[in-house]
Amino acid sequence: MSVCIPTFNKACHLQEAVASVLAQRFEDFELIVLDDASTDETPAVVGAMHDPRLRCLRHPQNIGLAANFCRCLAVAACEYVVIFHDDDVMMPELLGREVVLLDSNPDVVLVHCAAQLIDGQGRVFSAPPCPWPPLTQGADFVRRYWSREDYGVTMASVMLLRSVATRVGGFNTGLKYSLDADLWQRMAFEGKVAFIRDRLISNRVHARQASSRILVNRLEMLEERLKYARATRRLLREHNANLDSEINDRLSLKMAKDLTELKALKASTLQILEYSRAAARAHAKVLRSWRFYGHLLLALLPSWAVRKLKALHGQWFLWKQTSSSRKDAAGKCAL
Repeated sequence: MSVCIPTFNKACHLQEAVASVLAQRFEDFELIVLDDASTDETPAVVGAMHDPRLRCLRHPQNIGLAANFCRCLAVAACEYVVIFHDDDVMMPELLGREVVLLDSNPDVVLVHCAAQLIDGQGRVFSAPPCPWPPLTQGADFVRRYWSREDYGVTMASVMLLRSVATRVGGFNTGLKYSLDADLWQRMAFEGKVAFIRDRLISNRVHARQASSRILVNRLEMLEERLKYARATRRLLREHNANLDSEINDRLSLKMAKDLTELKALKASTLQILEYSRAAARAHAKVLRSWRFYGHLLLALLPSWAVRKLKALHGQWFLWKQTSSSRKDAAGKCAL
């Protein structure tokens, strides 16, 4: 199998990400770091790591995140492919668990797992709910993705079939933040999507990640959300399905949450109001959402207060998950 790590100027986290791949209990893989013309210490970090499974492909000039993702599918030599984030961390059993699942289920086209969230220093600060069933497919997968529940898919946890990803057209380079979700949706109409409920990935959240950079540009994130929604609607029409209600509700919720995310990233009140007006013009249904007004009020607080509230919210999720795990363990001991 192939693990590809597209990277650009993430030397501060790259060594830990690569080391977590090389420490997998499953050992039969190639690891390719695709350096998108980094200007930091990335070449030195990769060069200092010696393992016969590891090689680095350095682009002579920067081609951008989407093109680098496409390059991953092009250079991977194996059918099973993981495109791993350059700042995330794998648990040692991730690759082995996913390979076994794909080997034993020929109708599954991709598998993913639950994740815990870590900050820039590697501290766990949240374990958000991830209520996926073991298997989903087609419109049901899309419906869940666009529901109000937390049905996210952590890209770094995905192991996919390269042949299927290529057959459906690969990554849509017209998207940025949503290009992974867009591909998962198209693949879901080609076979089943499997989910492992164990948290086998630490997903790092920080201001330098791609989604944060797009969000800081404010209206760029708004346009991204609208383009992703249009692509989803086109896909569903091709398969005689209609989820307009779910898509509209999810768009409203995402736009509402963008307001407090922007504030946490130190956007000004004027920038918050600019985003609010643009969201209302582009998606009038957002004005019917009480969450939109709630997040707008929160976004008027100082940035430090919004970050503190978000941290408390994450810690509540983590406490809830830990308590649930302890109860499960106690129940098994009682049996």
